[in-house]
This record gives sequence, C-alpha cells and structure tokens, in this order.
Amino acid sequence: MKPGDAISQDITFDARSIAEFADRTGDKNPVHADPQAGAASRFGKRIASGQHVVSLMLGLAATWLARRGTSFGLGCAFRFTAAVREGDAIALRWTVTDTIYKESLRGMIVVLEGTATNSEDLVCCRGRLEMLLQS
Repeated sequence: MKPGDAISQDITFDARSIAEFADRTGDKNPVHADPQAGAASRFGKRIASGQHVVSLMLGLAATWLARRGTSFGLGCAFRFTAAVREGDAIALRWTVTDTIYKESLRGMIVVLEGTATNSEDLVCCRGRLEMLLQS
C-alpha cells in the first residue's frame, strides 16, 4: 500500500435502490422515495440520499483494505457538491495519498482521498478517509 494506489467501482443509482436505502435508513425526505416529489424538485428526478453515496464509498474502501489485512476506520469527512439523480452512473474512486506507520497502533495509517463522479464528469461527492491497516 503506497501513495498513488487506487480503487474504483461504477454504480448506477436506480429508483428502487434509492427508495429502499432511504427507507432502510429512516431518511423520510420525499425526494428519495416519491417520484413526484423528485420531479418537482430542483433536480427534476428523485435523488439518492447523501448517506447512500457515502455508504457505498466507505464500503468500497473498507473492502479493498480488508483484502490486505485487518482494517479499522479512524475518521472521515465528506462534502456534497452535486446531487446523485435517479439513473446516474457514478464512478466511485479512492486514491491513497499518504501512509504512516504507527508503532503504538501496530499498523499503518492509510489516508485516502475519494470522489463520486457522474458520467458528465461532475464530482458529486468528495471524501477524505483515514484507516488503520494491520497485516
């Protein structure tokens, strides 16, 4: 694991996954579940909740690091810059920006920068993640 290493995955946000995720997580904002509310919104369609996008981004990073050893999340931050709309194909991507061995934690802190980008190259979400990787 070194700076520059990267992982990516493409995800399409369909109506069913948007509505089901919002329902399962208790997000009652009608722009996630109601097609009419989504159509009437400034986005013109139903949109995915921010936590839906973040969950998929975190899952991608966690799975990738877990294949290299035992990993634990240490902290993260996300910024939403555009809506993920129903039907959007989104490229999730994480890039390692730093690695720091921490003897007291018996492992390496891996710092990643991530994006969720739509097919028009518009970044919808940016994230920073720090994870502990123990081998």
